[in-house]
Amino acid sequence: MAAVTAQSNFLASAAVFAGGLAVGIGGAVALSRAAFSPATKVQRSTRNKVKKAVSLPSEAEAQEQADDDDIPASEQLDDVDEKGAGPRPVDGSKGPVKPLIKSSVKKAAKSTSLVGGTDVPEPAAQNRAKHVDTRMDLTGPVPAHGDNVANDESLIKRPPVWLTGVPERNVLSTSTGVIDKVTYQSSTAVFVYESATNAGFGAWSEREAADAKRRGFVQGRPRVFSMQTRTGAGAAIAGYLSEKGTSSASTALSPYKNVVSALTNAQGFLAMAPAIGAIAPNDDGRLVLQVSGAAQVTDDATESLSVINDYAAILSATSTLASLNEDFTVVLSADREESTEVAAACYAPGAKGNVAHVFDGAFAGRQIARLETPAVVPANSIVDASPARTVTEALHAKGFTSFVYEGPKSPKTLIVVPNGSHFTAAKAVMLASQFDASKFGDSVGILAVRILRPWSNEEFAKQIPQSVEHIHVVDEVRSAPGAARVLFEDVQASLSGKQTPTVQALSFQAGQALSGAEWYGLLESAASTSQLNLETIIEGVQNKPSPSLTLTSKLASFFDSDSSATAQVANLASRTFRERATSGQCARLLSRFDNFEAGGVVRSDVIFAPAGDAQKVEAVPLPLAAQSQGTHTLVVGDPASILKAYNVFDSLAPGGTVIVNSPGWDGAEFGAKLRAEDRRLLAERNARIYLVDANAVVERLHDATAKALGGKQKVNNQLPKEAASGVLVAIFLRQHFNVGAPVIKGLLQRVLGTAPLGVGGVSGLVDEAERGTQLVAFAKADWAKAEPVSEVEVNAPSRPTAFRYNGFGPSVDAAAVGLEPAPVRSTWALPAWELMFREAYHLDDASLRPDLPEENWVLKVTENRRLTPVDYERNVFHLEFSTKGTNLKYEVGEALGIHGHNDAQEVRDFIAWSGYDADEIVSVPSLQDPSRYESRTVFQLLQQRLDIFGKPPKRFYEALSKLATNKDEAKWLRFISSAEGQSTFKKLAEVETVTYADVLRMFPSARLPLDHLMSEVEAIKPRHYSIASAQSFVGDVVHLLIVTVDWRTPSGSPRYGQCTRYLANLAVGDSVTVSLKPSVMKLPPHTTQPIIMSGLGTGAAPFRAYIQARAVQKREGKNVGPLIYIFGSRHKSKEYLYGEELEAYEADGLVKVLTAFSRDQKDKIYIQHRIEQNQQEILDLLMPSDKADEVQGMFTLCGPTDPLPDVQEALIKGYINKTGKTHEDGEAWLEELKEKEMAVYEVY
Repeated sequence: MAAVTAQSNFLASAAVFAGGLAVGIGGAVALSRAAFSPATKVQRSTRNKVKKAVSLPSEAEAQEQADDDDIPASEQLDDVDEKGAGPRPVDGSKGPVKPLIKSSVKKAAKSTSLVGGTDVPEPAAQNRAKHVDTRMDLTGPVPAHGDNVANDESLIKRPPVWLTGVPERNVLSTSTGVIDKVTYQSSTAVFVYESATNAGFGAWSEREAADAKRRGFVQGRPRVFSMQTRTGAGAAIAGYLSEKGTSSASTALSPYKNVVSALTNAQGFLAMAPAIGAIAPNDDGRLVLQVSGAAQVTDDATESLSVINDYAAILSATSTLASLNEDFTVVLSADREESTEVAAACYAPGAKGNVAHVFDGAFAGRQIARLETPAVVPANSIVDASPARTVTEALHAKGFTSFVYEGPKSPKTLIVVPNGSHFTAAKAVMLASQFDASKFGDSVGILAVRILRPWSNEEFAKQIPQSVEHIHVVDEVRSAPGAARVLFEDVQASLSGKQTPTVQALSFQAGQALSGAEWYGLLESAASTSQLNLETIIEGVQNKPSPSLTLTSKLASFFDSDSSATAQVANLASRTFRERATSGQCARLLSRFDNFEAGGVVRSDVIFAPAGDAQKVEAVPLPLAAQSQGTHTLVVGDPASILKAYNVFDSLAPGGTVIVNSPGWDGAEFGAKLRAEDRRLLAERNARIYLVDANAVVERLHDATAKALGGKQKVNNQLPKEAASGVLVAIFLRQHFNVGAPVIKGLLQRVLGTAPLGVGGVSGLVDEAERGTQLVAFAKADWAKAEPVSEVEVNAPSRPTAFRYNGFGPSVDAAAVGLEPAPVRSTWALPAWELMFREAYHLDDASLRPDLPEENWVLKVTENRRLTPVDYERNVFHLEFSTKGTNLKYEVGEALGIHGHNDAQEVRDFIAWSGYDADEIVSVPSLQDPSRYESRTVFQLLQQRLDIFGKPPKRFYEALSKLATNKDEAKWLRFISSAEGQSTFKKLAEVETVTYADVLRMFPSARLPLDHLMSEVEAIKPRHYSIASAQSFVGDVVHLLIVTVDWRTPSGSPRYGQCTRYLANLAVGDSVTVSLKPSVMKLPPHTTQPIIMSGLGTGAAPFRAYIQARAVQKREGKNVGPLIYIFGSRHKSKEYLYGEELEAYEADGLVKVLTAFSRDQKDKIYIQHRIEQNQQEILDLLMPSDKADEVQGMFTLCGPTDPLPDVQEALIKGYINKTGKTHEDGEAWLEELKEKEMAVYEVY
């Protein structure tokens, strides 16, 4: 009876879970049943239907049983999902002993309760926090709505919500996100151009539209089209407007039936300019372009990629538009607030005509700070029709004039710039405290062009003070020959006929952004001379510091690897104030990414200032403020990588503070890690340096949590690695704001109150972080005169001081080379849903590996036959698989990919050693569709998916070094992963051929949690073997010829080839997952062409297929060319592979067989010797007197790579003997055969 009740509880629990799933908004799947409550209650009718379908007892009967002796559902299933993030104990016990706490939930009256009235196990902190943040979406960690101001999000591992904050809020704290939202709310159709590669611009609209479509709420919402950027990109928009313009007349809606918007970047604007310029204004619809100036461009000189505001493309596109359509408005905005307000003004009721709004998308548009979304009138809302007016008039009505002036009332020199990042930089430098007004007087003013088209000569003339004698026009010019200087020509045309002032063009390169020192030099030169030379100005300020722009604010800079557990420290620090209106502080954050240095680096700069100075802080361009000596507090999250990639200390202000997340370093070791120039800089800046090992602090929190919960193994109460971010933020707040622990705890409680930080919560984290922080004492005099101490340091490449901003988000290189999205630990719930709703989860019963990205088939083994004697050292065997019932079709010469498994017993042994639970369920992303998750047990994961017995890369040692609790082991791991440890790493990898499992056993203190193991160990890759059959000959079968690979290392450890071992152990009837791979080994195009085949050992496989195919062609009555087969192995009696078949074919006249058994006689004979002995016959086939393609012979070789040079030399000797030409001529002849694919080698 109890068993029936348990089944009742399980299904009832699943039914309750369905209600929660229906409204789930999160992404994590690691939940504990004792921690969640359903978001909505399942209806009684649904529950009764479930019970009736499986003939369960009534509720009264179930309740009676529960009152007697029922076990709560949470306890029944806790063995599956209660675990935290680490392996089980290694003491042989079945699982961790769960300390019990008194549940605060009263015993439920019905069997649907998930928590009984008895004591229940405390859920893992990680599971509890994930539940709080994400509720019950079991599909996997899918990004929440509105997220992705980064690169392609499907390739990026996303940190937890408790760390990053609500994604929607973050996106709408950027002007790019707000413009995206304003556009969606104000349009009837939106064309989005490549949002994934355009800093996420347009992603909000795309997801909002997809969400509306999914929910069926499409009425009254705009249609969103995802487009590609290419030449003529605007043709689709023109066609859409033309088509929609034929609809019925407008009513009391907006005067226009269609407000069509496009979201693109500078290069997209340039590409679509010719098409959209042809769109004539009409009363049926209008076009609004929202253009992010941001673009990724390659510098022609350095061939390096950079993220810039491409005003050269903007000005060029404007020139194209003006030549086609004089009524097209182009407006430029600069700071965050201005860009959002201008974007909204473009949709003002009554505004007519087409408009392109360009904003700073590279810098201002990506900054995160509090930002209000302007009020807009939805495109389909009924409003009183306002009087028609131009876009320019609508902008003027909102207070946005055509030009913006900054400077003295009566300047002698005026610098004209496009409104945007150039203007904000120049204005900030002009207003900086270092700008000596007494020296420069009222000499220089700056005029920004906001409304570029239509250009107003009258408005421009009004803005020029009468005192101006010289005008310098900043134009960005494309590198194309004859590129127009658009702004200069406009200014010059406005002043035609006047004697003064003089006009000079200052031509910037596309995307060129001046530093603060360079702007200062330009302003200084403009105040003293009428003719400016930009190159001379830049050269003259190379060694001068930038002026301080921080005013009453304090700047903090954070450097980290973009995949580090602490990469979100800057975001968390800024959230502390951004999401707390009463803090008295404001914060503005800009994160920039270098995707090429050290595997991916992120620099985040945050300006903190009193809330009353928010307007002043908003005017400070963060990239300029973060330049030389502008950083008050510098935080280095991953010093092992960052200090090699960048000279980060150059940006430190005098008296500044440095906080380093040091992996077990003490002060002396940290000093030894620094270069001499680093030590000199730190001494010069009189820096205060603090070290904290954030990972070690988290480890101590693990211990404290385990102890508080009754002595559980700490690995079963693993805190997430991202908790290290909280440690660094606590230290940062202490040093940057000089506040005590109570204040820090109060600030962090707001943003980390629900985070899984152990039993001590935020308070415990802050206290432990402070105890783990050490101030580095160094001899300032010694560091000030430090010199390189090794030849390695002397010859080390110089590191840049300026950050190389080339990516919109974290590097996706790892994903691009095949690393899969991160798996997550799961519960019973996801597998239950997959079993109950198979169609919804796209489960494929016919596939053993539905997660594989390539097309695959499941075949049955029909034969596994050893070809060599049992007592022979080499096990060469013949395999046959049935393809019956599949659509598998293969060509001669193709390779069969075997998706093999690790040895089951070795996996069991590893699990027993590691302490993992073989039956624990994990959810791993499908390699075919990363948005879909597959359920596996830990045993299945280690046997079928993770290459745990493969060779680990260097980064694996580096990852373990951060987890090792033994200092000696940690140092060894850091050494092996460093450049200095290359020889040791090479010996381990190539001589001892150590595996992931070996390394874990070598360094037992580096206890790798299962979550980390799934991320750090690469997936098993398929092994490809040449097919040893022709399908036209054998039918619905595929043959393989395999030799097992095994050896002993110098230390005596046995090693086995993972896949050949798997294949050797297959039994008839076993199922195998396979795929196909094309090969260079193909039959020649004509059946009459001769083939010379050289096969070494199992290299015989493709030639067996060749001979079978030719046998079929001959049987069909076709003329077939001569075949010569040269086979080499050790002994005829033991390794004459398929010898009887070959002799039969030879007797039939199909093939001539030449054998080379190297060890059957005193003098070894190899295949090159047989080529030399038969060179005349072979060369006659390769060099026929008849030059027709039908008789041109082909030479092929398959097998180990060692004999290849000798084989080629034998062919060249035959060529020389036949032609009398030189060796060089022979090499050229052989190369010509290769180019014609008449000499084909497949060696390994």
